Amino acid sequence: MIPRRALIAIGCAAFAVMISTGIRQSFGLFLQPITADLQSGRETFSLAIALNNLIYGLPLVGFLADWIGPRLVLMVGGLLYAAGLILVTMISSTIGLNLTFGLLVGLALSATTYVVVLGAVAQLVPPAQRTRTFGFITAAGSSGMFVVPPIAQFLLVNFTWQMALTILAGLTLIIALLAFGLPNRPGQRLANQPQIEPDEPFFQLLRRASRNHSYL
Repeated sequence: MIPRRALIAIGCAAFAVMISTGIRQSFGLFLQPITADLQSGRETFSLAIALNNLIYGLPLVGFLADWIGPRLVLMVGGLLYAAGLILVTMISSTIGLNLTFGLLVGLALSATTYVVVLGAVAQLVPPAQRTRTFGFITAAGSSGMFVVPPIAQFLLVNFTWQMALTILAGLTLIIALLAFGLPNRPGQRLANQPQIEPDEPFFQLLRRASRNHSYL
């Protein structure tokens, strides 16, 4: 049976990922209004999204979550997400688009999605329940792709794209609040949850992985 403390963490993690990935899947709706305001082509917007995806895929936040704790990483990620989206509404050049939509929002996404929350929940859930738990959180993230884009489309129809992004930025602040449901300290476990595997320093683990042909 999953402990109550773990259930709270699972719920917070699932809701946070749903918001984060849902907003991410809404970015394409803003292509036309943003490029029209910047008087640029779609390739400009595509470059910002490509930079966003590149930053999003970096493994840095996983290392930070192990170092300073998943709660702080998710909280900062939620605040950075909101700040990045609000700054997008103030841009007047393609460079600004790359710095905000590409760099800042990309960093925020990497700190508010699966890498951080799955690692945090794994600390609290018994090994026998982890597969089902991970599947639930992943499904919650996928459901965000169906929930948030229609909301974003409604906002774009009824408001300016700047106001629509500002409202979505307000949603990302919920992620910062949900972070309080995650473990506070690195490697925090429930009292009855044994440590199955010994902790291994990040760079030592990376060196060992680099010698594994399957990893490469």
